[in-house]
Amino acid sequence: MRVGYLSMSTVEWVIGIAGVVVALICAVIWFGVRRHRQATPEPATNPGLIFPDAPSTVNPALLGPLSGAKPRARDLMLALIELAVGGYVTLKPLPRERGDDLASGPSGWQIGRTDKPATSLASYEQTLLEASAPTATLVELFASGAIMRALGEVRSAVAEAGWFTDSQAGRRSAWGAGGGLAMLVGLAMAGAALVAGLRASPWPGLVGAALTVAGGLLLISLARVRPAITARGEQARAKTANYREWMAGLQPHDIVPDKATELFGANIAAAMAFGLQTPFAEAFDTAIARHRSWGGQSAVETSWLLAPPAPVARRVSLLDHLVTEATLLSDRGQLTD
Repeated sequence: MRVGYLSMSTVEWVIGIAGVVVALICAVIWFGVRRHRQATPEPATNPGLIFPDAPSTVNPALLGPLSGAKPRARDLMLALIELAVGGYVTLKPLPRERGDDLASGPSGWQIGRTDKPATSLASYEQTLLEASAPTATLVELFASGAIMRALGEVRSAVAEAGWFTDSQAGRRSAWGAGGGLAMLVGLAMAGAALVAGLRASPWPGLVGAALTVAGGLLLISLARVRPAITARGEQARAKTANYREWMAGLQPHDIVPDKATELFGANIAAAMAFGLQTPFAEAFDTAIARHRSWGGQSAVETSWLLAPPAPVARRVSLLDHLVTEATLLSDRGQLTD
């Protein structure tokens, strides 16, 4: 049977050849992108410039994304704690009942904006400050959309930092869209091959359709590959790893009494990002107890945390509750990106 100038067998072979061409193009793209992502230059680091006890220059809110994780609401809570330590906001745990000493855990959180001018802050920090003025509960921050906006700004900050190649989500979405289109074309080709195969063998066309679908799957897989880390990202990770190692090794005798408040405030958000907040707080409580037993005066002041006086570990557990509550609110609102 002939269709115009083409026979049914010709149509089958045209579909088959087209499928081979599409599959080859997709395979070349796939190998090329994968090779580009893996060919990351080694960072030219100088060990003499990285001190084991030097705080990382990475904002605690970006430590999670630097490790390859997606920005989450917990990262923004670390930014909020950093802002509180810096004097921009206050954090107040709300008691469950009047007169409650917070022993059973707070019922919520109130964030209050101070009168300290906001200068040289990241966009996501500015967003959190604006949403907190003059006061706002944590629930209200989520309801206002401030958390969602700030998450987008964290993603932009990661892209601008240059830690990863192909860090723009839009480019990965393009691979997914292109792969989906190739799969649709492949299915259409399979249908045409079956119709043409009523009078001839459908196998050349079906093979071509299958190859087209396979090529589409290759393109879709590119959207799921994590971006490769760059030399700048490797350097940031190396400094952060040294910072974490220093924090993990912090001992009570390392804490100087008159520097305890400064040391705690400068590192608590990062300690929570690293998951080291419990031993970190215990080191301070032990140091304080030792100094007092020797007749000295030592304390960790947290005027930005509006809670009754308590050991450092208890105050850190309250901050843990802040992060946990934000995570629960995020899960309920499906703010997972």
